[in-house]
Amino acid sequence: MSLSPLEDQSPWGPPPSAPPPAEPSVADTLEKEKLIKDILNLRDGLRGLLVRVTEINKETDKLEKDNQMLGVYIDNLTRNSVVAAGIKR
Repeated sequence: MSLSPLEDQSPWGPPPSAPPPAEPSVADTLEKEKLIKDILNLRDGLRGLLVRVTEINKETDKLEKDNQMLGVYIDNLTRNSVVAAGIKR
């Protein structure tokens, strides 16, 4: 039993009628390197921004907790001053 030309081909190989891949030009290679450098610089910039956002979120959470504590403190002071003012009358 003989295999047909389609059954004989490897599924991972190029099709039999495909032209050989062209060699990349120097300009193409330089452009590709420039794009890769740009992508890496942008990635590093995004990492820096992510670190900064994380720091700001932590600081915001700390300030919110401090504000809540100050709110409770002020409420207690005003309650105590009202009670003290009522006693003095």
